[in-house]
Amino acid sequence: MLRLLLLTALLGRPAMPAVAADLETGMEKLVENLPREKQCDFLQALCHSAIVSIERANSIPATADLLATRQDLRADQHVLEATVAAEAIERKAGKRLACFDKDDCRVILPQPKPAER
Repeated sequence: MLRLLLLTALLGRPAMPAVAADLETGMEKLVENLPREKQCDFLQALCHSAIVSIERANSIPATADLLATRQDLRADQHVLEATVAAEAIERKAGKRLACFDKDDCRVILPQPKPAER
């Protein structure tokens, strides 16, 4: 990820939307091939990975600039992966699954918007 940011800075163009599109496409294909009974296990594993990355990033002193930045970027990537996977699972299932609001995922995934009356 750091290489991508450096490359982006050197080229003077943002490359992040292309990376996000690749992640969404890849995650969509991965979720499409997952059996329904394994979708929540997969999502819970991604959410747990995001929590571990966040805790690791928070444990690094800010004075260790490069390492702290690297761990922050890694945590952000794990959160993004979990969020994109949740969106793909929700599209496939046609609804928000109960596992979205359990364990680590209840902390990582955004809460649904309340229905308008």
